[in-house]
Amino acid sequence: MRLFNEVAATAFRVLDKCSGELEPDGPWRWQCAVENGTRLPIAASLDDGFLRLVCRPDGIRWHRAGLERALLRNSTLGGSVKIAFDTAGRSFNLTTDIVVLEEKQLVDRFRLAIDGFHSGHHLLRLPAPRQSCPTPEDPAGNRLGELLRGASWPVTERGPNEYSVELDAASAPPARIRLSECGVLVGVELARAGEAAKASRRALALFLLTTSSALRLVRSYAEAVEGGFVYGMQVNLPAEPEAEEIDHALAALSVAYRACALEADVLLNEATARCYLAARDPSTTNNHQSEEEN
Repeated sequence: MRLFNEVAATAFRVLDKCSGELEPDGPWRWQCAVENGTRLPIAASLDDGFLRLVCRPDGIRWHRAGLERALLRNSTLGGSVKIAFDTAGRSFNLTTDIVVLEEKQLVDRFRLAIDGFHSGHHLLRLPAPRQSCPTPEDPAGNRLGELLRGASWPVTERGPNEYSVELDAASAPPARIRLSECGVLVGVELARAGEAAKASRRALALFLLTTSSALRLVRSYAEAVEGGFVYGMQVNLPAEPEAEEIDHALAALSVAYRACALEADVLLNEATARCYLAARDPSTTNNHQSEEEN
């Protein structure tokens, strides 16, 4: 209990220092707000040594096509921020999980997260998705290798600035680790859908965005490739993460693969995808924009 109280005290000091407003909202829970041109309300909660931050953007209307667009935008966000669809099927959230190691590290991660929230708030209003974070032209590849060797998971070098690691999940392909302009990206592929598989694409977007809302650290993503799209799970870490953060990222990806791989594969069947959408598609129960408006 003493250790947890120290973590809670650290979290409180950082929130008080870095946010413009701060109010308690229950045991180990706070409501705060930050401003940088746009005021963003944030719900903060502490659980098992992780500080979870959730921002619910106001003034944005949603529609079915927005699901795929949000999924394509996810891997463009830094600060470990993700776009996720809440389990009630009513709105999108911007959220992140930060492992609390020490105060300076938490201050740095919190400020990166706020930058990610502002970027996400802006991206959610754009009519077209951006591309994934590119690899820097002159990345510190040797430094990335050193950081990975400090983690407890054995990694294999696959090429310049790219590594792979076997996850703790049956039948999972190797996770890919690379340095990008967003930081260190650790991801695993779940499924591929063709351009014409519209029901599967929409069902995968809805399923992955909703499921990732309940997964710690992990965000869902989609990437356009020749002939279709790749779908997967990903953790975005700072450019120079701590060894503990790398270990947590790989453990979280293992959990995510075990939780999502089978369902994602089932949704590649168009008939099954249409049934899933009929039961879960939020546009059937909420007032969203029509797709033609976008």
